[in-house]
Amino acid sequence: MIGAGPRSRIRNIRERPEVMSDSTVESPGGTPESDASEEPDIVTRLTNVLSTISAFWALLLAGIILWDIIGRGAFGKPFLGTHEIVGNSIVGILFLELPSTIKRGAMLRTVFIFDAANDFWRRTIDSVSYLLGIALFLAIIVGGWGNMIVSWEILEIEGAGAFEVPIYPVRTLIVVFSAICALVYAQLLYQTVTGRIQPGEK
Repeated sequence: MIGAGPRSRIRNIRERPEVMSDSTVESPGGTPESDASEEPDIVTRLTNVLSTISAFWALLLAGIILWDIIGRGAFGKPFLGTHEIVGNSIVGILFLELPSTIKRGAMLRTVFIFDAANDFWRRTIDSVSYLLGIALFLAIIVGGWGNMIVSWEILEIEGAGAFEVPIYPVRTLIVVFSAICALVYAQLLYQTVTGRIQPGEK
């Protein structure tokens, strides 16, 4: 028993590096570099949240339409304000979904020329398209800012009688999410110019 002690300690010392190396390789967390590269940035997280909100909004809208159809056909009692709610909700859902669509590169585009171009021209095409996107949404902000202010001053509403829908939140939503879309395009432009993403990659 006394002689077995040193041999067991030597065996444990020899086995310890292997255990340490195995634990390093099999670490479920991965390397710090891989964790950092896989973690989405704040713009990506923001666009994902907005996309989720738009999905629930669309689901609620579908429920209102279904309620209106069943109530109108079966009981003669439609959902009041369906027309106003649907008309303004479509605009809201669109602008909530736009940032995520832009970030994922899911906007409608033709790749006939893009696929035939080399890396430099692909990067140039992407950069120009991002600049045009920034210009478009800045124009929407400038054009809609005055109407948004007036809408808040007069508390603009749509509809009459039993159901009225406020319009000023929708006008505000258009301006705010146009700014977010311009921010997403600006991030993509920066990443493309600096080489952080490859042409066509999002």
